Amino acid sequence: MITNPGWLKSEERPYFHQISLACISKLVECMAKLDKSEIDADTSFKMEKQILTDEIDDPEFLTFAIANVSELFSYIVTGHTTIRIHRNDADEIWFDIDEIQK
Repeated sequence: MITNPGWLKSEERPYFHQISLACISKLVECMAKLDKSEIDADTSFKMEKQILTDEIDDPEFLTFAIANVSELFSYIVTGHTTIRIHRNDADEIWFDIDEIQK
């Protein structure tokens, strides 16, 4: 759980973005439609891209999330609900999860 609200929206470049449960839920719905063949892969990707665009303000985090959406889904399908996108001082970006919460 995040206890320092300054970490969420720092005045300088943010160092992480926690993906909201609403966003995860929308992505799960999109995956379910694809699995049921209600939509095709291209439509699914367009929907996923829009869901992530609505969620993530930081352009670098957004680009990373879209480019690595299959990795993001690998966290979602294992039941993780606390998924973050991190950036360090060297501008490396990666997904991370809270192992305690699912």
